Amino acid sequence: DGAGPSPNMEFKTFFDAFPLGIFVVDVRGKPVYANLAAIELLGKGLWPEAAIDQLNDIYQAYQIGTNQLYPLTEQPLLRALQGETHQVDDMEIRQGGQIIPLEVTGTPIFDQQGTLQYAMVVLRDLRDRQRRNEQQIALQQDLLRRNQGLVQENATLKRKLAMLEAQLKPM
Repeated sequence: DGAGPSPNMEFKTFFDAFPLGIFVVDVRGKPVYANLAAIELLGKGLWPEAAIDQLNDIYQAYQIGTNQLYPLTEQPLLRALQGETHQVDDMEIRQGGQIIPLEVTGTPIFDQQGTLQYAMVVLRDLRDRQRRNEQQIALQQDLLRRNQGLVQENATLKRKLAMLEAQLKPM
């Protein structure tokens, strides 16, 4: 039979190669797909039997800097199921002894008649961005310290110059 790979297999291969996490639930909120990047970021595979309100607990999704599970009212996946596109950058996943800050964008997926079929989130790992920000802050602090040192050195040199000028003035 000369049939090639099914379109579904081609999409799975394509999405598994995608560098961002992709996680999809059906209209009832049941997980139906997670690409390899999502599984790596979340630290767990797909839990197809899970209800939408269990996902934060299953995947240990917290609001950054708190011990509170991410608020369901702000959860991009839940908002996508309500037909809204919603993005947050204050979610973190706690897994395997590490904390992974995420930017999460939820998008509803409609059929040709405009009926909601799926909700999808794209997960972006913010660790590299966080490291760059920390490096930039450290560099700014270093430059500020160096500038303060130069200001002090300049004031010292001005005082010494004033003393030398005073010594050279004829009495």
